[in-house]
Amino acid sequence: MENRRIKLATNLGLIPDVLEYLASIKEFEYSYKKYKLRHPGGIFNLATTCVIEDFIELLDELKVHQKNFEKESKKELEEKFRKLINEFFKFYESCFEIIQGCCKEHEPPIENEVLWKWLKKNGYNGGQYLYNNMKKDLEYFRKLNNKLKHTSNILNSLMAHNGKSAIMGYFLESVSDYGSIGPDEELHPKSQNTHSASSYNFSLRRLYYCFYKIADLLKEVLLLHFKQVYDIEFKPNHGYKADDKKWRELFEKICELPSVYFPSELNQDANELKLEENVLVFTIKRAEKIMPFGSQLTFIGSGNGFTRSYRLPFFTPR
Repeated sequence: MENRRIKLATNLGLIPDVLEYLASIKEFEYSYKKYKLRHPGGIFNLATTCVIEDFIELLDELKVHQKNFEKESKKELEEKFRKLINEFFKFYESCFEIIQGCCKEHEPPIENEVLWKWLKKNGYNGGQYLYNNMKKDLEYFRKLNNKLKHTSNILNSLMAHNGKSAIMGYFLESVSDYGSIGPDEELHPKSQNTHSASSYNFSLRRLYYCFYKIADLLKEVLLLHFKQVYDIEFKPNHGYKADDKKWRELFEKICELPSVYFPSELNQDANELKLEENVLVFTIKRAEKIMPFGSQLTFIGSGNGFTRSYRLPFFTPR
């Protein structure tokens, strides 16, 4: 991650200003109809709406658990987080569709063809630019998403509380070389000789940062794309207006997340968020505040009826 200042359009509130540029594309202009795609602005609106709605649902559920840590069932957190990650990557992939819809006419991508590679094959570098600039930021979430989609591994919840406040977290449950089940060590490396987990406070802040960074990079790509491909300046439609109510609600809920993390996240890059006039400012800050010493840990798991050997995060092995 990096410090990043994201400029917002005056008439769009907290909606990324790439939408103002997409709104300048006329109906059926360029090639999106040829590729059987929606209008680029429509793609952006649909994809981001799904992410925002899932984000808000998860944050609302998380707030209940972190305030009322005697609430018994936490499986809904895992389900909502899994759904959010899935919609987030659909949004990410939709950005390559947006670029494709602004290209000239070519043979359409074959089924399951990677779009940034299709773009590169046809002489467009914008897809690879977006992919390369998000690769490191998305590495953790991409591995998590792939392991949830393509393996039998599941998410498990845990809570650390001291009787006054709580921190909710999760870990991807996988099988070790020795056959025991516990935190996936690729996603949750050992910390001080104990297995670890991820806090929602840390992960959701990072995911929110990635959400806006992707939109900002998409704008950079399109500005360069239209200059190189059509030799025109891609200008925004300043007359376009949109309601940012849900975007603002998400911003407020992200700002409410406590800056308290798990021990394994100590000194990792977290981010602080603030709004300065029409600029969204992400500032990288080392995670310093962790769950109180002596906190009680509560785990929620269902088992599988066969495995008897489990590893738990933050318990020192004997």
